[in-house]
Amino acid sequence: MIVSPLGYPSKTQYEVDLKLREMVCGDERLPSSELFYEDNFSNPMKSAIEYLEAVRWAPSAANRQPWRIVKEGNNYHFYVKHAEGYKSGVSWDVQKIDLGIAICHFLAVCDGTFVIDNPGIEVDKYTEYIATICCGGS
Repeated sequence: MIVSPLGYPSKTQYEVDLKLREMVCGDERLPSSELFYEDNFSNPMKSAIEYLEAVRWAPSAANRQPWRIVKEGNNYHFYVKHAEGYKSGVSWDVQKIDLGIAICHFLAVCDGTFVIDNPGIEVDKYTEYIATICCGGS
């Protein structure tokens, strides 16, 4: 089950909305250096290009931002970084849905080719390969 808002934001925010956004840090995002990497997970990017900035601002459950992306040439390898001990209260992996949303945001600004071909980059026990998108010319 997934819920997504439709329409336009209200001109006035109610106290409960403000408290909820504050509680999940809804207006904050992790820095690029914690989300995006060049060639492997030992080389964090200092700043994000347009494709990756679109991902950085994608919504995620509890604002966890579980995506990690490794750029190799024109290939962008998408990984889910499972939060240790995170329980969503449902029987499926909510963080993989977050990855789907992040990939959608990426493809909205990159005319790329979607493939599933694990590049074999070394990961820790909480990180799982999801997919690769090849974008020409960046």
